[in-house]
This record gives sequence, C-alpha cells and structure tokens, in this order.
Amino acid sequence: MSLRWPLPLIGAAVLAGCATTPVVETHLSSAVPDGVTTYHLVQVETPTAPDLATVEAVRQALTARGWIETDSKAAWRVETAYAVRPQKTGAFTDADARQGEWTEAPRLPQWWSRGRDLHRLTVILTGPGDQTNVYRASASAVLTRRQAGSGPSLLAEAATGSLQLGD
Repeated sequence: MSLRWPLPLIGAAVLAGCATTPVVETHLSSAVPDGVTTYHLVQVETPTAPDLATVEAVRQALTARGWIETDSKAAWRVETAYAVRPQKTGAFTDADARQGEWTEAPRLPQWWSRGRDLHRLTVILTGPGDQTNVYRASASAVLTRRQAGSGPSLLAEAATGSLQLGD
C-alpha cells in the first residue's frame, strides 16, 4: 500500500486551512432599543496606535450603519476595548467571572494554528445622556499575524452589526 497519494491531499488541506477567512464570533448583552442613532465616542486620555485604529474602525462601522457622531452630552456614549491574547488564554467579563463562567475558555491551540492570537473587541454603549442603560457587543476571532492588521475593522464591523440597531 502506497502513502504517496494522500500526502498531496493532506498538504492541500493544510494550505487551505491557512488561507481561510477568520471565523468571527459575536455576543450581545441585550438588544439595543429602537431609535438609537446619535453617539459620542469616548476615548482614553493617552491613546496608543492600536487604540486609535480601534476607535476609527468603530467610528466607520457606526457611520456605515447610519449613526451620527456628536459632542452632545445627551447622546449615547460609546467606549471600545480591544485586546490581543495568546489563544490559550481565556476571556471573561466581570459578570461571567463572578458566576464562574468563561466567555472563552482557555485552550491549547492545535499545532497547525500556533502563531495565531485571539483578538477581541468590546463595544460598550451607555446612555442616553446620564442614564445608566448599558449594552455590550463583543466580537472575537483567532487571527494570524498577517490578518492582525485588519482585526480592528473586521471586529468593529461584526460587533456594531450585532447591536441590532433600530430604524
């Protein structure tokens, strides 16, 4: 029995796995009320280059969905948090941790996916104005080093798309 014919097939499968589009998972705390259209983007005091890229990606994604950015204190406040971790590190929010549940359980990556990191974006929508209504939309994906540059825009598109905005 010859093992020569399966080797090209296995090689092609491995290469195809390397070139696939990343799978993006989203999570929404609860549906955002209808009619939310104006927002004020809150930034950290001394933003880094990744912070600025994330804020700009969220701004573009919200604008594409018809949201209007304003400086008004009566608008919804939008905050962003972008994290990059090794795949084997899990992720959880404070509420999940108090309940002992992981949003993403820690795991050891398979040999073919080593060198990839877990990218996670959380968009926090609070308001409107001084009200304390809070909605969280998050998106995460395991990205290669080549895909990492497109991470903020890819995840911003997914996270803002899950907000289920009103008409």
